[in-house]
Amino acid sequence: MSDPRIHGIVLSGVGGQGVLSLAQIVLEALRRSGLHALQSEIHGMSQRGGSVHAQVCFSDLPLTSPIIDEGCADLLIALEPLEALRYVAMLRRNGQLVVSEEPQADMAGYPPLDDVYAALKGVHGCHLVDTEELARRLGHRQAGGMALLGLASRFLPVTDEVWQEVITQRFESKGARIAEKNLEAFHAGRGLVHEPVGS
Repeated sequence: MSDPRIHGIVLSGVGGQGVLSLAQIVLEALRRSGLHALQSEIHGMSQRGGSVHAQVCFSDLPLTSPIIDEGCADLLIALEPLEALRYVAMLRRNGQLVVSEEPQADMAGYPPLDDVYAALKGVHGCHLVDTEELARRLGHRQAGGMALLGLASRFLPVTDEVWQEVITQRFESKGARIAEKNLEAFHAGRGLVHEPVGS
C-alpha cells in the first residue's frame, strides 16, 4: 500500500554554496526512484553571501504543491550553521538535521560560533559535520555540500546506484575529474559513522 504522507526536505545556505544544485540533484534522484517530487523556487538572494533556501516535497502519491509547512520537514540540509538555525523550525519533532560546522562569518552581526553550535546541539537529530576538514582530506575545496548530501542520503529512499547516476550526469559536462571528485565527496559523507549530537 502506498504511503500517502508528504515528506519534506529543506536545503539552506548562502549564495554561492550550491543550494540550487543540491536541490536539483535531490529532486532528480527522488523522481528516478519512482516517487512524485516537486521543488519550490529558490528563496532568498542568489548572489554570494545572501541567505538562500529551497524545499523539496516527495510522496508515493501525486503532489499539488512543493511548499512545506513549519514543523513538517523530515530533513534539513544546511550548508552553513547560522542558516541551519534560521530554518530549524521547519523540522518535524523526529526530523534529521545535517549541517556543516563551517561558518560564512563575513556577514555583519554574526553571533559567537560557540553559541551557534550550542543551539544546534540542542536540536534533536542534529548531525554536525566538519566539512572543512573533510574537504582538506579529499583535496577538493568544494566537497562540503556533496559530503552533507552523502550523509543526508541515508535518510532518503534512494539507492546508491541512483545517486551515483544522477551525480555523474549532473557534473559530467564539467569533465570526468569533476564528476569523480563530487562522487568521492558524496561517498565520503555517506560513509561517515555519525551519531546525532542533538538531544
